[in-house]
Amino acid sequence: MSSWFKQLFRKDKAGSDRLLGINLNPNQAVWCLLSQTDQGPQITQTHALEQSFASPGQALKALCESAPLPAAPCHVCLGHQYYNLLLVDAPDVPDQELREAVRWKVKDLITQPLEQVVMDVFCLPSDAYRGRMNMSYVAVAERPHIQEIVDVCDRAAIDLVGITINELAMAGLAAHMEELQERGGAFLYLNGQGGTINLIENGCLYLTRTIEMGNGGGVFTGSLDFQQDPVDNLALDVQRSLDYYESQIGKSGITALYLVSDSPEQNEWCAGLSERLPITAQCYQLAEGFDAASNSNLAAGVLAPALGAALGGWRERA
Repeated sequence: MSSWFKQLFRKDKAGSDRLLGINLNPNQAVWCLLSQTDQGPQITQTHALEQSFASPGQALKALCESAPLPAAPCHVCLGHQYYNLLLVDAPDVPDQELREAVRWKVKDLITQPLEQVVMDVFCLPSDAYRGRMNMSYVAVAERPHIQEIVDVCDRAAIDLVGITINELAMAGLAAHMEELQERGGAFLYLNGQGGTINLIENGCLYLTRTIEMGNGGGVFTGSLDFQQDPVDNLALDVQRSLDYYESQIGKSGITALYLVSDSPEQNEWCAGLSERLPITAQCYQLAEGFDAASNSNLAAGVLAPALGAALGGWRERA
């Protein structure tokens, strides 16, 4: 295993009272700085860059050139467009052998040769699927994309701690939301022509599904018999996820839907989603006072993945 590969997703690093979260997707690059205060971690600086990027490494390079990055241990979140997430049976092996065992299970599920990808695995909580099955998600990314991120960090002297994925960033947000301490939440993340639906309880991801949206004003194309109203189709797919969550995974604690989007038009869909679903839909908002130390004018939906990556790092370090 090469040294840079060890940085994929986690590398323990302690002793700092600041963490930097970065989100990279094809049309946006964002960073936010978390600093420890008497009130707990707060966002103290932010910066965003909106343009088209050919790769996550190019996005990170442009972000570094557009504004100096604060010196702090860094957690990078990849946009969902930059990897595949597969659900597989978790091999019955010791934890230290899990990644290697999963590689051979995944090789028949992907089109690229194993040497051209990097992957990491995280197991679902033990109570998923009522304990009948031991399942895990495997994130598969193109090796050159990850190598490029590491190279940019090396050249820019960025203290890269780990690279995470959008779904785990949403779980990082959920773990620090007071209203979700005793219940679960569904996070509907929309970005570009797609997004993800993530069902999370106790800060743990139990179910994620990818959604796709067409170019004609956000028409959802991932469900059969789709209609022209994107709210109808999004509600239908959220409901299917909730039904699967209860019937197959054996959980029923989802009581709220959080729409995470940087689009004002999409944020207006909450009312329609609430009318069509058995749970209330609301736009994701930063906790009161969480960004009190920042002069940022960035919307919560823009900051969410970068913030979730940093909060996830904070949680691991606690």
